[in-house]
Amino acid sequence: MTTRNDDRYSERYAASGAAVMLAVELEALGTNYQATGYTTKTQADELGQLLNLGADKVLVDLGAGCGWPGLYLSEEHGCAVISLDPVDTGLAVAQARALADGIAERSLQTQASATQLPLRSRSVDAVVHTDVLC
Repeated sequence: MTTRNDDRYSERYAASGAAVMLAVELEALGTNYQATGYTTKTQADELGQLLNLGADKVLVDLGAGCGWPGLYLSEEHGCAVISLDPVDTGLAVAQARALADGIAERSLQTQASATQLPLRSRSVDAVVHTDVLC
């Protein structure tokens, strides 16, 4: 069932791919992931260090939207990433980005709510949820 909130986010994800929006994002945040939040590249780099991510780790990005910062952290640190979001529009963008960045084999995009995670207990090493709870 599509909700009004899902429609609103689908519209935001679509708009965030416009050239002018990507240029603004790159200038303001240092990224071009079609982000709809405010986490900067510097902050994402700090998260990667704090979480001690590496090739042997699995990261979950809750409220992943278009994939920022989970896909970036996977690319930078070599970890696997599971991108979860209740809206499929952003996840389609994230999947295309993972393919373009050459990390599709270690990434998974799944439509899910953070209140009902489709994960086994102790199956992940780290979780990020930037700009989700604000």
